Amino acid sequence: MSDRETSAASGASTGGSGASSLKAAAAASGAAGSSSGGSSSEPPRRTLSAEEAAEQEALERLEESAAANAQSWGAPSSALQGLLRKLGAGLDDLLPSISASHSKLKVILSGLKTDDEGRQLVALNELCELLSIGTEDSMASMSVDVFIPLLVQMMRKEHNADIMLLAARAMCHMMDVLPSSSAALVHYDAVPLFCEKLLSIEYIDLAEQSLQALEKLSHEHPLAILRAGGMLAVLQYVDFFATGVQRVAVSTAANMCRGLPLECAHLVQEAVPLMTNLLNHHDQKVLEHVCLGFARLVDDFASSATKLEMLASHGLLPALLRLISTMVAGGASSADVTLSPSTCTMLLRMLATLARGSPNLALQLLQQEVAAKLRDILLTDESLASGVGAPASRPQDQMHQILSLCNELLPAPRSAPSGGGRSAHPKRHARPTVTRRTPNLPKRSRTASGC
Repeated sequence: MSDRETSAASGASTGGSGASSLKAAAAASGAAGSSSGGSSSEPPRRTLSAEEAAEQEALERLEESAAANAQSWGAPSSALQGLLRKLGAGLDDLLPSISASHSKLKVILSGLKTDDEGRQLVALNELCELLSIGTEDSMASMSVDVFIPLLVQMMRKEHNADIMLLAARAMCHMMDVLPSSSAALVHYDAVPLFCEKLLSIEYIDLAEQSLQALEKLSHEHPLAILRAGGMLAVLQYVDFFATGVQRVAVSTAANMCRGLPLECAHLVQEAVPLMTNLLNHHDQKVLEHVCLGFARLVDDFASSATKLEMLASHGLLPALLRLISTMVAGGASSADVTLSPSTCTMLLRMLATLARGSPNLALQLLQQEVAAKLRDILLTDESLASGVGAPASRPQDQMHQILSLCNELLPAPRSAPSGGGRSAHPKRHARPTVTRRTPNLPKRSRTASGC
């Protein structure tokens, strides 16, 4: 500080007007007379120098505070990260999590590209660990077009089950962290590999991991899974899995049934018997997912009687009637699974759609005494015992579906003959008007007879 004062005083004593700033004077210490020449006409800038010094001091305090926070908490806060990012600071110094992930990904990528399976196994472990704790922001530098082809290639190493399992697990974690990676998995043909691991189960862990991957893909790419034989793959050996895994399998199948075009009906035809058998499942979640899958298929094929009859060709109608019988008060046995009211409403809507779309299915429902079941559903247990028709209290949408099913089961009205005859309305059962012919008697005799 004494050097600056000395240099400033020496600069003033040489005849200059003090036009240079404190920083210029500090840089030009020892050359006092050099600044006295040509800048005597410039205005003094001592106020600006004070502002710069105050700003510099504030920035130094901010850096000291950031360093203290980094030492106490291990990393800068998110608010400070955002501020520094806006100021244009370097991400490598100010966002250590992103820079650390980027450097780790480089090491992992080099390990995946080697021919040494030991190094590949270590790299896969590190990749799974990194993806399991990462976020979309921290994994922003990860290129799915680079990693996914390598992971798909490792899924084909049939001789090394550990590498296949870790590759499938890494792809599952990748879909959780980077939602856009699901499209890349479809593009690089990972879906047929997942289906292959389910159709020929050699390692149960690998099959379960493949099923988890298909479930994540089924939300956005159901048709790609169907074209790879995914419906049969997830349902063929569903009984071999635990109940929790069975729920995942049936949920995946239900997702694949959403929005299926008519021309793709053959993709689910082989799996219809498996889905029909699952309507007897003991688990409520599995049963409700199967019902949801059938409801979506019925809505998809509502305009085609042939497709609806294909869905019902393996015992769908008796199974649905058995399930809606649980809606009757006291009608469910101890072995029956209690369904939620929304699922029961969905079953009624499904039956109405089947009856509307196919006259043959409507006739089968009538032959299986659906009318008696609907009557029991509409009446309470006490009213059935006493013979009094007191309606049961049910949700409004459920009552609407019951009445819709009744309406679909009624015969259609006959059209009037083109020759101008009497029009008949069998549904309304209107009583015909009968005109009696009376003999031509005198007026007084008819009056007398009327009295």
